Amino acid sequence: MSILIIILFIGGLLRFLMGIVWFVLIVYTLMDLLRSNLPTNTKLLWLIVILIAPFLGSIIYLVGGRNKQI
Repeated sequence: MSILIIILFIGGLLRFLMGIVWFVLIVYTLMDLLRSNLPTNTKLLWLIVILIAPFLGSIIYLVGGRNKQI
């Protein structure tokens, strides 16, 4: 029984830590987007992409969308 409790605790802790990482990634991406020199239309498009698909949109923006026009 104690092993099950430990497994559930570790699973909950990992979920909590991944949630924090996810939140920090989204906030960092949005701050970077708002501070960028991209045109307003491009910023709006990236904002929509990031809000519709937060994790994947943030990764795509950080890898390929920084300071590039669509």
